[in-house]
Amino acid sequence: MSPSKSIEPISNASGLEPEASAQARAPIFWRVEGSLLNLTAVRPVGFFAWNSQSFLQRWMRRGGMAFLAAARPVLYCTNRVVATRLLHTVLRGVSRDRLDLLGEEFFEYFLKPRLKQEGVGRLSEIVAGGGNVILVSQGLEHIMRPLARHLGVRRIVCNRLDFREGIATGRLLDPVIRPRGAFAKITGRQPDGRVSRKSLVRILGFSKNPEALDQAIQTVERPAPKVRLPVVHFDSPNGRAPFSVREALRGKNILLIGATGFIGKVWLSSLLTDLPEAGRIFLLVRRNRSASSLERFQRLVEESPVFERLAERHGDKFADFLRERVEVIDGDVSKPGLGLAPEMRQRLAKSLDVIVNSSGLTDFNPDLRDALAMNVRSTVHTLNFLRECDHAALLHLSTCYVIGRRDGRVLEELPKNYNPAGLPDYDAETEWQALEATVCEAEARAESKEVAEELRGAALKKSTRRKTCTARRSKIRFGRTVSAGCARR
Repeated sequence: MSPSKSIEPISNASGLEPEASAQARAPIFWRVEGSLLNLTAVRPVGFFAWNSQSFLQRWMRRGGMAFLAAARPVLYCTNRVVATRLLHTVLRGVSRDRLDLLGEEFFEYFLKPRLKQEGVGRLSEIVAGGGNVILVSQGLEHIMRPLARHLGVRRIVCNRLDFREGIATGRLLDPVIRPRGAFAKITGRQPDGRVSRKSLVRILGFSKNPEALDQAIQTVERPAPKVRLPVVHFDSPNGRAPFSVREALRGKNILLIGATGFIGKVWLSSLLTDLPEAGRIFLLVRRNRSASSLERFQRLVEESPVFERLAERHGDKFADFLRERVEVIDGDVSKPGLGLAPEMRQRLAKSLDVIVNSSGLTDFNPDLRDALAMNVRSTVHTLNFLRECDHAALLHLSTCYVIGRRDGRVLEELPKNYNPAGLPDYDAETEWQALEATVCEAEARAESKEVAEELRGAALKKSTRRKTCTARRSKIRFGRTVSAGCARR
């Protein structure tokens, strides 16, 4: 950031002075430590480390904090800049979003109740008078930004972490705002935190490079992430026709799998509402014990609020509209051939243009057999059916958790034999067959175990029944013997 852009004044609270005179005012540097807060560099870092996401991260960072706490007095006396840099290395691997969130919490619950009201009053008077105040602190920007916004200040000078792709590297950017001296609590108790530029340059150790102070000035607004997205100009003469969803689906016959799910019914409603140009829509719906496929779809339309807009638009002709546009097919995506009847299977293979698969099990902790049946085998069956079609294309909807270890934007390009770990010798077909064999073997063992337990239970019941009958017969014989003995007596 250039010096000319960094020293922009804040607007006058009263709105009486013009912008030109505001720009002419010299900046007022205000040191936070002492006048507004008794803030150390260790406390915020300790708060960030304590609130790490995982148990292992918390204790690793706490261990690093304990080691630095033991070595900090020696490092502080030797070189305060080096000590400050080492202190912030424990934040390596934390995302910018998390640090911003924790910084807001740290200010709201720790710093805000401890603000010195006398110093806040002095600063508020200067800000209300149109002063171009710049807060200077040894703390990180993640806690200084909410503090500055609370005080009505628009410029800050504080320490900044280096981020790569939104993750902290543990390195502080230059220039480093080193902590105040050992007698700061004694000498910095005045409510007026104003300090001259010359004194501040000397205190921060910028005497050899005074311009470093101007380079460190930043606004309280969080920097927007730089997202580079490819832009396609359809009007440019690139030899390609403009892309249009309406034109792409005009007159196309579509098979929707998973229409009774959350995404499927919304997609179907949007298709019927916004794309009347589309052709016939086939819905693959699985029957259950209590309702047929058609009855399940009728219940979905009657109970789901996403179809209310369509029902209001067509009124009494809503049922006729659905019969004209939609055809419900009895099938099961978890079965080979999608569980379709042979005649319907041949008909769809010849007439389909697009297959939309929005089926899947979204439970985070499902039974392994159910997860494989719905999320793996169903996809394989869909692909096998796609190969039988004459000219159909596939649109597969999935969750955000299938990208594995890939960060950032994920393009819609599927490399051959892709795997989250990036293994070069990975063969998807071989892995799938091995997984199927393992699952079948486990199911066979479980089934044999269940059969053995049933046989064992039946044998136990039979043995118990025999023992009960024997005991009853013995009791009867014993009773007769006792009765006979008493009669002889």
